[in-house]
Amino acid sequence: MNTHPVTSTTTAALAGSFDWTGRSGRVAFLVASVAVILFTLAAESGVVQSAPGVFFSTFAIVLFAYLGQFRRRLRDVGWRGFWIWVSLIPLVGLVLQIVLVLRKSANEPWTGERAAVRKAGWVLGAVFCLGIAMRGFLWAPYWLPSGSMKPSLLVGDYVFTLQTRSAPERGEIVVFRHPVQGTDFVKRVIAVAGDTVQFLDGRLYLNGAEVPQQAEGVFTEEFERQGPLGVWPRCIEGGVGLGAACTKNRAIETLPDGPSYSVLDFATTPTDNTDLFTVPDGHVFVVGDNRDNSSDSRLAQAIGGVGMVPVANIIARPRFVLFSITGEPGRLLRTIR
Repeated sequence: MNTHPVTSTTTAALAGSFDWTGRSGRVAFLVASVAVILFTLAAESGVVQSAPGVFFSTFAIVLFAYLGQFRRRLRDVGWRGFWIWVSLIPLVGLVLQIVLVLRKSANEPWTGERAAVRKAGWVLGAVFCLGIAMRGFLWAPYWLPSGSMKPSLLVGDYVFTLQTRSAPERGEIVVFRHPVQGTDFVKRVIAVAGDTVQFLDGRLYLNGAEVPQQAEGVFTEEFERQGPLGVWPRCIEGGVGLGAACTKNRAIETLPDGPSYSVLDFATTPTDNTDLFTVPDGHVFVVGDNRDNSSDSRLAQAIGGVGMVPVANIIARPRFVLFSITGEPGRLLRTIR
C-alpha cells in the first residue's frame, strides 16, 4: 500500500530530527526551513505574548527538527558537517539554506565523520526531550513587553528563567506574580524583610544610607515602536522625531553587599520622592532599573502599583536572553545580572 506523500515527508522529518546518519531530500529540508522562518516571524509579530511557554516549546521542537534535517541534507549533497555551524551566521545561514534547497543530491554522500558523531542526534535528542519535559517545573521562557527593566532587559527580549521558591537576595532580578492583578512582572529586588527604603530626588536610600551611583554616560536608543506591543520609548529630549536618538542618563548603582547594575533616569517623576517604607517579614521591595518608567513597589497596589511583594509570589529567576527581536546585536544568550 502506498503511503501519502505528506505523511511520508512528516515521518521522515521527525525521524531525521534524531537520526542524523541518513540523507534528506529537498522537500523535507524545505519544509523544515519554512517552519523555522514562520515561527521566527510569529515571534516578531507578538502572537507569543499570551502563551510564551507553549510557543517556545513548540518552536524548540521545530528548530531541533530543522537541525536534524540540515545535518541530513549536508550528507545528501556530500558536504561536511561543519557547515551546520556556518549556518548560524546571520544572512550567511539564509544563503546557505537557499543553496541546499537548490543543490542536487550527490551520488555518494559524505561519510568521513566518525560513527560517534553520526549518532550524536540521538544523544542530543534525548537531552532535548528531557529539557522540554521539565518546562514549567525547572525552567520557563518569559518575554518583556515593556521597558521598565532597561538597560538590563529590553522590550522584545525573551528570557530563560529557572523556577524557584527560595527567598531572593538584594540585587537579584526576579519574575513574580502580581499580588493583586495575578499577572507576571519582572523587576529587581533592592530590599528584603526588615530593610527600610526611601527615594529622595531619584536616589535610593537603604537602611538610612544613600546607595552610591557612578555616572556611566547615556543610554541611547532609536525613537520607534518597540517589541510586539509597539510601545514608544521615553526620552530626556521629550518628543523627538521618528528614528531620532532617544537618550537617558545612565549610572551604575551598587548595593551595600556588592551587587552592581545599571539604572536609567530621564525626568523628574512622582516616584523620585517617596515615603519611608519598611519591608515586612516574608516580603521584598522591587523596582525597575528604568526608574522613571516603572510601576513597582514605590506605588501602592490601590493605585495600580506593585506594593510589597510576598516571597511566595516569586516564581523564577531570569538567567539569560533566550531570543530577542530588539535588533541589537549580541543579545542572544546574553547573561542577565
